[in-house]
Amino acid sequence: MSLPDAVAPQTAFRDAPVGAFLPVILLLVVCAPIFLFQLGRPGLGDPDEGRNAEVAREMVETGDWVTPRLDGVVYLDKPPAYFWAVAVSYLVFGVSEWSARAPSALFALAGIALVGWFVRRKLGSAAAWLAGLTLALSPLYIVFGRIVIFDMMLTFCMTVAALAAFEALESESRRRLPGVMFFAAGGIGTISKGPVAFVLPLLVAVAWTLARRRPRALGRLGFGTGALVYFAVIVPWLVLVESRNPGYLRYAIVGENLQRMISNRFETARPFYFYLRVVLPGLFPWIVLCLIAAIRKAREVFTGRPFGEAWRAARERLVHEPDAGRLLLGYAATWLGVILLFFSAIASKRPSYMVPCAVPLAILSAHLWSGAFERRREAAESRDPLEHGLFWLAILCAAGGLIALLAGTAGPALGISQGKYDTLLSRRLLFGGTAAGLLLAAALLIATRRLRRPVLAFAASVLPIAVIVPLAHAASAYLDEARSSRPMSRYLAMHLKPDDMVVCYEQYRPGLNFYLRRPIYLVTTGTPFSSWYILAHLDEMGRDPKFPIMSSDQMRRLLGAPAPEVFIVVPRRMYERMRAEAGDALRPDPIYEDLGAGLFVRSLSGRAPMALRDAVHPRGALPAALPLGDAPRSVLSSRSHPDAGPWGPG
Repeated sequence: MSLPDAVAPQTAFRDAPVGAFLPVILLLVVCAPIFLFQLGRPGLGDPDEGRNAEVAREMVETGDWVTPRLDGVVYLDKPPAYFWAVAVSYLVFGVSEWSARAPSALFALAGIALVGWFVRRKLGSAAAWLAGLTLALSPLYIVFGRIVIFDMMLTFCMTVAALAAFEALESESRRRLPGVMFFAAGGIGTISKGPVAFVLPLLVAVAWTLARRRPRALGRLGFGTGALVYFAVIVPWLVLVESRNPGYLRYAIVGENLQRMISNRFETARPFYFYLRVVLPGLFPWIVLCLIAAIRKAREVFTGRPFGEAWRAARERLVHEPDAGRLLLGYAATWLGVILLFFSAIASKRPSYMVPCAVPLAILSAHLWSGAFERRREAAESRDPLEHGLFWLAILCAAGGLIALLAGTAGPALGISQGKYDTLLSRRLLFGGTAAGLLLAAALLIATRRLRRPVLAFAASVLPIAVIVPLAHAASAYLDEARSSRPMSRYLAMHLKPDDMVVCYEQYRPGLNFYLRRPIYLVTTGTPFSSWYILAHLDEMGRDPKFPIMSSDQMRRLLGAPAPEVFIVVPRRMYERMRAEAGDALRPDPIYEDLGAGLFVRSLSGRAPMALRDAVHPRGALPAALPLGDAPRSVLSSRSHPDAGPWGPG
């Protein structure tokens, strides 16, 4: 079965200027709902989303676009470029969850468009569509394209750099533009999350030239001009931030980068095999199909001949390969391998580091599927491993269906983790529907694995992702209550008066700053504001009378005073410790609880009882004197926060 005319336009149309971009536009139209639909519906998750959204909000509020701040405190754990993107979104769309997440979604869509356009030039229209769709339908790519975090911007910059490097190394022409784009993208990525945005694409280029036995080809990147471009991008901000915050460069180079790579200072060290638990579900089903295809290809190459001879023959084919499409596939495999090895080798490991893997994997997966769609001469080469991959995909879907059946419908999973997830696991109808959907997907994969109708086989491969959506939606609602400060902010917005104080005990929740637009104080013996930069400069910052960290003794004295009213946010696991420290000054039970924390007040405050304050400020109305910083209204919107009163863009 061939692709529709809209998917595979005629060559003459493809070569036309408008025709070159129309498929990319159509691809974006198809993929946009995945990233934009109900983007602002969930509350910002703490700590990451709340922190990043708040830093950008304070950037707009203070007008200081050089030094990021969190709760009024200098926050230089990350460079500013991503915060700039979110801040610009606020200026255009107003301050909200949607505008905070919009940059990640737009970078995700830009990555899809770029991959679709590039693959179309090298592998054809069918592969371009399939690469864009598989990228857009990679669970890890979807998740990080819908949250307020740096990694999607970083992934886009690394994608531009990696593809520009391939163009520079393998193009017949000697244009300087690909090399300039390589260094420019590396520079923007560097001031987005760090030098890994430049180092990793460079390692990919080095590995590729060595594999091709053409190390001198690296000169095509134009290191002389490229260095000027790279430093022109990163140096202006570095000079400004170092002049205003002496010592930042040493912290950034030694503390934030080198120590993160070689030590567990940031408490994120994981074993070498950690990413197996990330890429298998996060890049499902495409990682399974490509893995099976790679295994079968390796068997074909190395079976029936000595290993050394087979290896040399494979290297010779790669060295002398003239076809740009086949070279792109080899480059994508190298790209994927370098990412996995690099991040597995360094000490610090986070699931977000695997997001860039989705791009080369989408290119490889598109090649597997395009042969079946186009029925080209190479189709037989693609179909055999794809058939076996679909079979194993069916096995995994069936296993997932049985697990979902046992987890929810039969109920044996209830009570795990001290009942932490019982609220979600008790939804047996939801888990039963998920189990039925996965079992149906398994049946369809078995029925279509012969690829007589590739569209149905591809749809069956995508079905497991669609089946998980309702469960993911329910999990998102659960996390909204468990990790977002939005529900608690609703409650506080009805009770706070101008001179009241909100204090986080041991666990800082930056979403409270974002939703309430007021300072949040912190009592902690750990890493303040989850910031290693602030910890390194704690003595210096503590001399500022406005510094929002207090000791336990200061908190007790504050509770002993008749005013102001103090609302203390305490993690559930620390209730007893808090009661022991506060003594009789604190009410024994929280006045409000969510799944993560409780809200305590003093037992004798001299203020009107809570019941009376509820009468003064009924649900759905804000206290008239609620302080909102420089903004006239709270960021809590009537659309997504029905208890918070009217909304304004601020």
